[in-house]
Amino acid sequence: MGFFDLFRRPGTDRDKVAIEIDIANGVLERCLFCNSVVNKNRDDRLPAADLEVHERFDRADPSVAIFAGDRDDLLQRLRTVRRRFPFRCTCDSGG
Repeated sequence: MGFFDLFRRPGTDRDKVAIEIDIANGVLERCLFCNSVVNKNRDDRLPAADLEVHERFDRADPSVAIFAGDRDDLLQRLRTVRRRFPFRCTCDSGG
């Protein structure tokens, strides 16, 4: 463990998995210009993200190994990590 690992928020690695799945399924979007992640309120894409979570657990995908079989934790994180991201990226805000 490195020095800066002491300052990391608990669950950061789990949140990264949820963010990756949300981006892959269009729940969150990554700006092509500034590379920032934004929350466009795409609730209609959550069922696709949920399905991917179940598929990853069923396949024993290494990306979900950190959850030790706890699907509910990951499914909940898909919804809560979105709160961290703004609705507009810096490109949109700049005008």
